[in-house]
Amino acid sequence: MDNVWERARARYAQTPVPEELSFAVASAIRTGSRRRRASCGLRRGLTGGLAACACFVLLVNANPTFARAVSDVPVLGGLARVFTVSEYTIDEREQLIDVRMPALELPESTDLEQRINTEIRTRIEQVLQEAENRARSVRDAYVETGGDAAEFIPVIIDVDYEIKCQNDQYLSFILTETETRASAYTEVYTYNIDLEAGRELTLRDMLGPDYVELANAAVREGIAAREAADPDATFFHDEAGFTSIDEDQAFYINEAGNPVVLFEKYELAPGYMGQLEFEVPVP
Repeated sequence: MDNVWERARARYAQTPVPEELSFAVASAIRTGSRRRRASCGLRRGLTGGLAACACFVLLVNANPTFARAVSDVPVLGGLARVFTVSEYTIDEREQLIDVRMPALELPESTDLEQRINTEIRTRIEQVLQEAENRARSVRDAYVETGGDAAEFIPVIIDVDYEIKCQNDQYLSFILTETETRASAYTEVYTYNIDLEAGRELTLRDMLGPDYVELANAAVREGIAAREAADPDATFFHDEAGFTSIDEDQAFYINEAGNPVVLFEKYELAPGYMGQLEFEVPVP
């Protein structure tokens, strides 16, 4: 994995413009698929052994523009903040990779902060290594079956994050990894933090002991409402349809303070319905 990070650092400042049309088209697709972002980040004065923070310091020292951009991020709720610790692009024949890696800072350097930041960095490293291996296999298979290597359109890999809730009580954000070949596939990882208690939250914490029943009712009501409102909305039913949330169901907290449960593409409906979300009101 070290070679991926070394290439990332080397290519951070500039991305070569390819001459081949297929490669340029892939770059355009990648660029167009990424939403406009506000500059996000900040200088972190705390010392620590987390390698991601060391990478951030290197970027700030080496790139004055980057340093100015990351200096304006507000503290979330006056208590905690999420910032962009590293942002880079890798353009290669097999793959186009865009990464915007977040890190968490709590009021005090805690085990929770250290654990989440280490988990995020480890998860991104694993995602990139696995995606790199798949991209190389796809290109090799394309060439071995008679395809022209110069016409191969690289696999597009996008790693990003989004803050969902930020106030004095909760900090909730999601990390997404999208891999695009013939179609796009996205994995979502959620982080929900109780700032007052200094711990991660579960659906049981948010909804109480009846969390499964409450969430199930909200999902069923949401499915029925969408089918009634939109004739093109299609969900699986009977044995293939929704039965219940999982014990470790992914969710984030919205600005209203309610959990929103997430379902992967194809989990509850045909692929064109995409990923699905259902808000569950807190009782």
